[in-house]
Formats: sequence, structure tokens, C-alpha cells
Amino acid sequence: MKTTKFNPFNYITNETEIQIFLNDCLHDDDPQTFINALGYLVDKKGVSDVAKLTGLNRESLYKTMNGQTKPTWDTVYRLMQALKVDLSVSLLEPV
Repeated sequence: MKTTKFNPFNYITNETEIQIFLNDCLHDDDPQTFINALGYLVDKKGVSDVAKLTGLNRESLYKTMNGQTKPTWDTVYRLMQALKVDLSVSLLEPV
């Protein structure tokens, strides 16, 4: 049996679903889950195109997205900008 790499963004049909999926991944106990989700979105948008938008090379993106390296905040921020993903902050309880 031959299998192909699963990408949830192949089954997400609109921006609301993308937002819900990314929010769920962001709030997962494992921070790598959000990084993986960004990786799926990079694959969907095209690694070469995202690399050009971020100024990162394709090899670095592949390593970051497959878990070989831990991305810096700068890398995550660049990816989010290139993918048009906005991160909002809210307090979980009063300070």
C-alpha cells in the first residue's frame, strides 16, 4: 500500500476553519504542534514562495518544519507574516 503525506490544509475549505485549526494547535500542550501546523500551511502555500517572502532559504524551512531544529521567534514571526497569520494575546486571568 502506498501512502502520501497528510496535510490537514488540503481538507480545510475556508479562512474560519484555518483560524480554528491554528488556534487549536497554538493552545495544545506541545508547542511543536503549532510549529507543525505552520509547516503544513507552508507546504500548502509552497515552500519556495514562502522562502522568498521570509528571506529564509528552503533548506532552513524544511529543517524547521520537520522538527530537526527548534525555530527561533524571529523565524516563527517571519513565517506568520508570510502566511498572513496574526497572533493575538489575551490574559487568561487578571494580573
